[in-house]
Amino acid sequence: MTYKTLLLQILFSYVFLTAYSQPEIELVPFASGLSNPIDIADAGDERLFIVQQRGLIRIINSDGTVQSEPFLDLSGLVSQSANERGLLGLAFHPEYSQNGYFFVNYTRTSDGATVVARFSVDADDAGQADPESLKIVMTIQQPYSNHNGGNILFGPDGYLYIAVGDGGHGGDPDDYAQTHTTHLGKMLRIAIDVEDDEIPYLIPEDNPFAWDDFTLDEIWALGLRNHWRNSFDRYTGDLWIADVGQSAREEINFQPADSPGGENYGWRCYEGNIPYNLSGCGDEEYYTFPVFDYEHEGSGCSGSVTGGYVYRGALYNGLYGVYLAADYCTGKFYMVQQTEDGFEGSELGTFTPFQYATFGEDQYGELYISLRGAGEIQKITEVSDCRPVAKIMEEGSFINLEPGDTFTLHALYHPNLDYQWLRDAEPMPGESSHILEVTESGVYSVEVTNPENTCSNVSETFEVEIDEPTIITADEIPQFIIYPNPAGDHIIIEGLPTNQLSYLVLTDLSGRMVINELALNSGSHTLRLGNLPAGVYLLGISIKGSTSFNRIVIQ
Repeated sequence: MTYKTLLLQILFSYVFLTAYSQPEIELVPFASGLSNPIDIADAGDERLFIVQQRGLIRIINSDGTVQSEPFLDLSGLVSQSANERGLLGLAFHPEYSQNGYFFVNYTRTSDGATVVARFSVDADDAGQADPESLKIVMTIQQPYSNHNGGNILFGPDGYLYIAVGDGGHGGDPDDYAQTHTTHLGKMLRIAIDVEDDEIPYLIPEDNPFAWDDFTLDEIWALGLRNHWRNSFDRYTGDLWIADVGQSAREEINFQPADSPGGENYGWRCYEGNIPYNLSGCGDEEYYTFPVFDYEHEGSGCSGSVTGGYVYRGALYNGLYGVYLAADYCTGKFYMVQQTEDGFEGSELGTFTPFQYATFGEDQYGELYISLRGAGEIQKITEVSDCRPVAKIMEEGSFINLEPGDTFTLHALYHPNLDYQWLRDAEPMPGESSHILEVTESGVYSVEVTNPENTCSNVSETFEVEIDEPTIITADEIPQFIIYPNPAGDHIIIEGLPTNQLSYLVLTDLSGRMVINELALNSGSHTLRLGNLPAGVYLLGISIKGSTSFNRIVIQ
């Protein structure tokens, strides 16, 4: 059986930016002629889908031209009676190319309630949705006309996340955001892959309150006022939540990818990092405070954050790993960087005209922003660093393979960039794709060039080591005693040398390493198995470059 050892040496230079740098962004006109563009979505192809607040979904081609016919017209269903109502959100199913499903969030005409609904694309026309395919997934009553939230997005886990505001009016007078028995002021998480059309959705079993009789099962996080545009980092899976403040602070919240949910982001007890209304609130330790907040400027429309994305595109090295946000009222752009010591945030500059209503991300990770009043979409570029991003996408920096095995490396891709792979710092003839199949030992890297400006960048290295076959004679094969076998939570290995190290690796039948340890000149070693699932495993014992394999059964 093939046995692979993968040493995970995470490169902090790509996930956590070790140097605090200040990119310089520039907004480039991309598309115009739209009406109140309020959301931008990507269906996994070259197109962008633009949500117009009054009920239309429009398609923008890769060259910035707007298709004349709308993808879907919901103007007859959508309430337009107040400034914050309308068609507010759009999300395509992760398997849209196979099932044709997409989801919308709107306030309905009859009573202003929030509706999350599913539609299907026309089976014969990828540029048209089927308006008769409507399936209501969820309806939420709204007590006032504002703070509807409206953002919907799919997480890396395949579940649908729904942003619901606190219901409106000043200061959340009914304390909905802190009330566990209402959807208002929450982030919801539901499973929508349901075969029975009579069942709108299911509750994921690992939702934090799924088994709590005093909290709605759909709630993933609470304590939010009117979180306006949330996003998942496509590389790490972290969730970023931008929440619009009351009258003093705007805030950016962060939820790591391994969070079990259940965070309370503080509203109305706190606005940003400062107290707002502490009546009935718990200790500070009960709340998750923003990683970045900023102060309003003046009076009137003096602050309203629009959340963006962590840039994971390939064109702009100076932006990679930076979270961007903007302010609808002031036109200011902000950045937040995750560092080894936490988070750093700062202002990037002020752009006009204002009313930056939403960010969008295309299939390659490039970012866009909408100007609601001007009806335009702009592309976000970076001008202080001409280099593209050069990054090998596989985790770690080393892998060890058995003879005959191969390994595939992938560079972060954009079709407008050129690629050249290097082995041991020398160009590899003919290897100009963003994908490389490795068959030889070596230290690999990739050089990426932007032909428009001839700027190049070289990635960090990735070492591949392919072992040479080792021939062991019969009298050289070490004899080990391994017990108990079948095993419970541990096994004992006897017969190990007392004058040298032994390397112990336990893999499952797919070759995935589950445990690796060093036995230190002990003669005997106890290997703790923890809570590994029952089944058959392979224990490799390596001594001085020779490896023996032993079948282990865990009950």
